[in-house]
This record gives sequence, C-alpha cells and structure tokens, in this order.
Amino acid sequence: MPIDLNVQKLNGLNVGRVLHSNKTCGEIIDHIAHELKKKMAKDITENQRKLCVLVDESTTISGKTVLVVCLRSALADAEPETFFWELIELDGTTADDITKALMECLGRDFNEDFLGQCFVSFACDGASVMLGKRTGVATQLCSKFPSLFVWHCSNHRLELAVGDVVKEVSGLNHFQIFFDKLYSLFHASPKNQRQLAQCAQAVGQRLLVIGRVLSIRWVASSERSVRAVWENYRVLHDHFTNAANDTSRDSRDRAKYKGLDDVLTSATFVSNLGLMYDALTELSDLSRQLQKREMTADRLLTREIRVFESMVTMPGPHMTTVHTALAEKSFKGVALRENGRLVQIHAAQEKSHYMAGRPGTIS
Repeated sequence: MPIDLNVQKLNGLNVGRVLHSNKTCGEIIDHIAHELKKKMAKDITENQRKLCVLVDESTTISGKTVLVVCLRSALADAEPETFFWELIELDGTTADDITKALMECLGRDFNEDFLGQCFVSFACDGASVMLGKRTGVATQLCSKFPSLFVWHCSNHRLELAVGDVVKEVSGLNHFQIFFDKLYSLFHASPKNQRQLAQCAQAVGQRLLVIGRVLSIRWVASSERSVRAVWENYRVLHDHFTNAANDTSRDSRDRAKYKGLDDVLTSATFVSNLGLMYDALTELSDLSRQLQKREMTADRLLTREIRVFESMVTMPGPHMTTVHTALAEKSFKGVALRENGRLVQIHAAQEKSHYMAGRPGTIS
C-alpha cells in the first residue's frame, strides 16, 4: 500500500494524509469482502437459489490445517459459477471437526431452513475422512440433509488413476525418482539454479520450472514438469557436463552430476520422456476439460479412451520426434547412448492401465 501511494504521489495525485498504512489497507479490504459476502448471501437466500458446497483441506505456511470452502450457485439469475467463500482454521482433522467447522461456516450466512431446501450438492476429494461410509463428512451431512448429492472430485479420481498406473507399470518409478532428484537439486540450491540459468542463456533458451511428476499435485503440473525437461534438455545436459568436470566441486558431487547426465543422455530415458509427454499432455487436457460445465463425463472418457488406444499403434507427436532421434542417435544436438540400468516404459502397458483407471467410476 505505501509503495502504491508513493507512485500515485509521483503521478501528481493528492492522496491525503490518512489511511495509508498496510494495516489500514488490510482492514479496508476485509470490510469490502465482508460486505460483498453479505450481499451474495442475501441474494442466494432471498431467491432460494440452489447451493453446492466444495471443500478441500490444505496447510498454511505455518503448518496449520485449514479447510477451503467454495460455493457454487447462480447469482443475479446468471449462469452458475464457483466462488471462494471462506478459509477455516481447523481445531482438528477428524470428520467430526470438519463437519462442525463447515456447518458453523454455513450457519453464519444461511439459516437451517434454507440449507434444508437449497443445499443440494457437496463435492470433495476421496479421502476417507471426507467420504467414509460410516462417519465421513459426507455421511454426516447426508444425515442432516437426506436429499444431498455427494460427488467425488473427478480430477481427484484422475489423480488416483494416475497413481495406480505408477504402481503397476514398470519403469515409471525410475522416471519419477529422476524427476524428484532434479526437483531437489534446483529447488534446494540457488547456486545450481543460477548456473542452470547461465547455461540457458548461453544457448538462447528460456528456462522453464522443473517440478515433481506423478506426485500429489494435479496431472497438469506433471505435464509442465515433463515439458520443462523436454524444452530444456540441452541446457540440463550442458549444466550436468560442466558440473561433472568442475574441479572446484568434490568428487562425490561430480559423480552425482555424471550419474544424472548418464540417465539424461540415455536412449531409454529419451524414449520414456517422449512417451510420458504425449500421455501427460492428453491427461492434462482431460483434467482441464473436466472443469467445463458443458462437458459430459461419458463423452469425455469415450474420447480419451479412443485417443489412448490409437496412441498404442500410432505414436504421438513427441514419440515421433523420439523415433527420429533414436534413429540418428542424437536428441536436440546431444549424443544418445545405451544405459542398461534403465527400464523402458512400454506404451501398450501404460495406455491400458490408464484406460482401466478410476476416472469413470461413480461412488
């Protein structure tokens, strides 16, 4: 706030002498948010609009467990939309604690009669504390509101399906471990980040962020991480080579970079990288399509199954590039070599497990 005011003063605006502190700015924002929330709740209640509640557990920077509450409703006779409602700090993480906190949150803005008539849907992830059949949050809510429709988040189902594939398909575990090493290497060391950026600048490439893959994050995040390695492949090779030959590093550090480069420049890894890029691109698109209101689950899943079936016999665009690279024994100007320790991911096995996953199941 003070910085913005200084800019406005330089622009010649008379900003007065009061209400300039960060604390005051925060209080103004809180007041505006409170009034907007009251206005929205009044519109929903007076017009008896149907209400859907979406919740998700999260953790703050300080390690406290919170519940993110979003509502979905039609405001001012417009199309239904989802909007953030409240962030609740939880006293505990049991189903009873979450149910109590959620009901107190809703009770502050909506009365019991309105909720009984208009609270029609509850959406959450598939954690047992949420969907447990005996004492889960959804079960307790259904006992209060018998007509409540409970929905297990489609994107969370997709993540569970991807998690099942990781357990079943050989080679995916090695692929995931390598990305975890890259994530730890560059997120724990500003020095490594700086040296990688210098390598990117030397070859005129834009450096993309490398994150984890096939972890607790949404599948779109995994796709971005694989794309980062694909796009910055030459940059990573140059950085690993420079670090492995850097005499200012100890022998253990140099050996670590040599090992990373051996994996990166292996034909098997490049083949797995192309295969995963194609698969995750499709799954990332599926993850986004699931968020669209006009999309039906059966039509979307049928389309996705056809895509994966075709990819078994007809390689995707990135696997086509990989086939050319393997024939030339060079990828993005880097010579490829064989590495017998790596396990190759077989396309037919991977795609069949994706198609046999959980996204289409209904609980």
